Amino acid sequence: MLLRSVASLFVAFATVASAGAIDAVHAPWNDLLAANVKGDRVDYAGVLKEKDKFEGYLKALADLDSNAVKSASKEERSALYINAYNAAVFQLIIKNPKLGSIAQMPGDVTGAKVIMVGAESLAVAEVARKKLFEGNPDPRFWSLLCDGSLGSAPIVNQAITSSNLDQLAEERTRLWLADTSRNKIDAKQTKVAQIPFDFFRFKPEFKGFSGGMQGFLKKYGPEGVDPDKNRPTFFYNGAKNSVAVAAPAKKGKKGKK
Repeated sequence: MLLRSVASLFVAFATVASAGAIDAVHAPWNDLLAANVKGDRVDYAGVLKEKDKFEGYLKALADLDSNAVKSASKEERSALYINAYNAAVFQLIIKNPKLGSIAQMPGDVTGAKVIMVGAESLAVAEVARKKLFEGNPDPRFWSLLCDGSLGSAPIVNQAITSSNLDQLAEERTRLWLADTSRNKIDAKQTKVAQIPFDFFRFKPEFKGFSGGMQGFLKKYGPEGVDPDKNRPTFFYNGAKNSVAVAAPAKKGKKGKK
């Protein structure tokens, strides 16, 4: 009886000690985002200047113990895979600077296993679909995922953790849908970003939401939105969300006399 009690206490202590351990891994990623996210743009050149820190973070994700990931809270795992998705996008864009956002990259590039999490090698889409949404099918998480384009939700300038996950998902969803550069929602028309609202409208995270996609837009869209009356149409800006670099001034041509 005494041995069983001691064993139970040991398990409880280990669980408490490991709580938040995965969240702590994201500290370097938080620093990189804080320094290099400028509004809705990313200074990828700035990330490259801190290549060691970025690669160190990727290694930390790869080195996570798979059992620790499985035993982590739902919120901690969700935060992990949101950060891993966004870091994988950074990795693709940095390695393929001339190919634009991943929305503009060919399938053989975006389908490659570009990131490891807990010794599991994953492609970008697998991180979202197989790891994030299968474990926690919350459609608000699309506001925290950025595919490196100007059409997706802007990347948050801080790492996601179990403690800020719900608050950021709630805030960023409303901000994203109110962003008129990405969506057009009013009493006359409903145009929302094509990804995810077109491609994924029948996926579990939206099907499981009360009222489906339309219920989601009613709850989180700007006041006056009526997706039942005005069937949503879609548009998408796939241009890379890199910090704009001023082009050199063109020299004027001298007219012939």
